[in-house]
Amino acid sequence: MLGTSYAKAKREVLVGHVLVNGAVATDPGALVSPADVVTHDSGLPRRARAPKVPPIEVIHADSEILVVNKPAGLLIHPTAEGDEDTVVSRAGAEIERRTGRHRRVLVVHRLDRDTSGLLVLALSHDAAESLQRQFRAHSVDRKYLAIVRGQLPGECLVDRAIGRPRPGARRAALAPGGGGRAARTVLRPVERLGPLSLVEAELGTGRTHQVRVHLSYLGHPVLGDKVYGEPSSDPLSIGRVALHAETLGFVHPRTGERLLFRQLPPEDFRNLVTRLRRRFRVTSEKPGRTTPTGQGPGENAAATSQPRPRSRRPPSAGAPATKVGTRTRPKPARPRRRASGPRR
Repeated sequence: MLGTSYAKAKREVLVGHVLVNGAVATDPGALVSPADVVTHDSGLPRRARAPKVPPIEVIHADSEILVVNKPAGLLIHPTAEGDEDTVVSRAGAEIERRTGRHRRVLVVHRLDRDTSGLLVLALSHDAAESLQRQFRAHSVDRKYLAIVRGQLPGECLVDRAIGRPRPGARRAALAPGGGGRAARTVLRPVERLGPLSLVEAELGTGRTHQVRVHLSYLGHPVLGDKVYGEPSSDPLSIGRVALHAETLGFVHPRTGERLLFRQLPPEDFRNLVTRLRRRFRVTSEKPGRTTPTGQGPGENAAATSQPRPRSRRPPSAGAPATKVGTRTRPKPARPRRRASGPRR
């Protein structure tokens, strides 16, 4: 149609001079059908090329919401320092790649930079308002997995308000004297891993650093937590806070359907759990050690049993019995043959 080279036509798409059904399309590889109307207008304002960012794993996508698996170490929003690689930029690039159209991504809730897991984003103001109402009403299902120091005795409810020690402080804390905002977390031990534990935390509210603050209050800080723990004394580390948003459930803003998503922890989290399982399964077989399930050496027969003495096998039926203690005369040696031929 343009009577030009493929490279120039591609550039016209990238700068926003090509429309599909009246909407600007900036993806040269976007699929079109025979019914679509493709037009070119060089008078349109040139669009700046979107920054190239790595892809993000999309768990669910439709016209109203986007559920992604946030990797650890990734910010939600761009910062003043000019960080362009964020959850918002990756999600926007993914939508543009899928639909060929640029759409604004609205943040509904947040995860800490070092925390991995499920995050829902809104693609319209109506969807954002609906989801925010659910978060304010605490009707959203949110469960985290954490590797913590020590062992929880059992399921417990922590109902302690969370505030800030002073205005503008980044560190949240348990508010003294009944101040702060109400915060409730149900903590359940999942698996004992030697000096550490795998714990599930179910949020009754959604305050800043809620899981980390409440676990630290109980004396079980999250592994790698520089704010509420002491990473220098942790027995093992994954180089970040060992916290993962595993479960997320909410009502779809448009359809009213209840959606529930679960996501396995990332590889570094799973590898640490595997290493702990292997390490403390081996040490539990040594006498005097405590097993990962809490059994002592006296309760674990496999760890203290000695090898049985080897017994003689009885002779099989029909086989001749061997005599024990008898001596047999050795056979006489055969005379050595002399080589033929004259002696030298």
